[in-house]
Amino acid sequence: MSGSARIRRQLESAEGLSGVVGTMKSLASVRVSQYRRTMRALDASTRTLDHAARALLHLHPELAEPEDPRQESGAAVVVFGSDRGLCGPFNDRMARYAARELAAGRGGHEAEVVAVGRRLASRLRAAGVEPRVRLPAPSSLDALDVAVAELLGLVTAWRDEGRAARLLLLYSRPAGATSFAPRTVQVLPIDADWLRQLREKPWPSRRVPMQLSDPRRLVAGVIRQRMALSFVKAFGSSLAAENAARLAAMEAASRNIEELLEQLRTAYHTARQAAVTEELLDIQAAAAALEGS
Repeated sequence: MSGSARIRRQLESAEGLSGVVGTMKSLASVRVSQYRRTMRALDASTRTLDHAARALLHLHPELAEPEDPRQESGAAVVVFGSDRGLCGPFNDRMARYAARELAAGRGGHEAEVVAVGRRLASRLRAAGVEPRVRLPAPSSLDALDVAVAELLGLVTAWRDEGRAARLLLLYSRPAGATSFAPRTVQVLPIDADWLRQLREKPWPSRRVPMQLSDPRRLVAGVIRQRMALSFVKAFGSSLAAENAARLAAMEAASRNIEELLEQLRTAYHTARQAAVTEELLDIQAAAAALEGS
C-alpha cells in the first residue's frame, strides 16, 4: 500500500471517530439539560413536603422537639458514581472526595459505605475505602424509581437494625456546562433547627389545616418521603454531573481529533504532492530517453 493510501485510510478512520464524538457530545448536552429541568421540578416537590411539615407543626408545635434525647449510633454513607465510562475523572474525583470525607470523620469511624456504580466501587477500593454494598447506577431517568426503591429499602432495613441513625449522601452536582463539584448532604437525623424554623413561620391563611391521621405517623411519613426525595435528587444530580464530565471529556477528545485530522490532511497532501512529482519526473525521464534514442 502506498503512503498516500495508508494516510487516507487513517484520515477516514479519524473522520469517522470525529462523528462518533460529536454524537456523544450532543447526547451528553441534551441529557444535562434534561436532568437540570428534573432538578428544578424536584425543588418544587421539596417545597410541597416542607409545606406539609409546616402544616403539621402548626397543629402540633411539640413535634419540632426531639422525642428521644439519647445519643444515636450507626451511620451510613452513600457515594454516587457511574457504571459507564467515557466521563473523564468523574469517578476518581468522587472516590478521592469520599475518602477525604470519611478520613475527616464525617460518617463516623465505622460507617457503612454504599457505592452506587461499578466503576466508583473499584475507585473507592483503590482509595482505601471498602464499600459494604454496591448498587447499580441508573443510566436514565426511567430507571430512577427502581434505584431509589432499592436504596430506600436498604437504608430502612439498616435503620431498623440500628445501623443507620445517621445518613450522609455524597454526590456531584453540575457547576457549569462541562464541570461538576462534589457535595455532602446529611439526610438523617432531621435537622431540629429546620423543624423549629418551620414551626415559627406564621401560617399564611386563616384556614387551619386538617389532620387526617396520627400526627407522629404523619411526620414519620413526611420524613420518609423527604428522604426518598433526597435520594431522587442525589441520583438526578449525579447523572447531570456525570454527563457534564462526559461532555468535557468529549470536547477534549474532539480537540485532539481535530489536531490529528489537521496533521493527517497535511501529511496526505504532502504524500499526494510527492506522488505527483514522482510521476512527472518519471514522465520527464521517459521523454528524455526517447529523445536520446
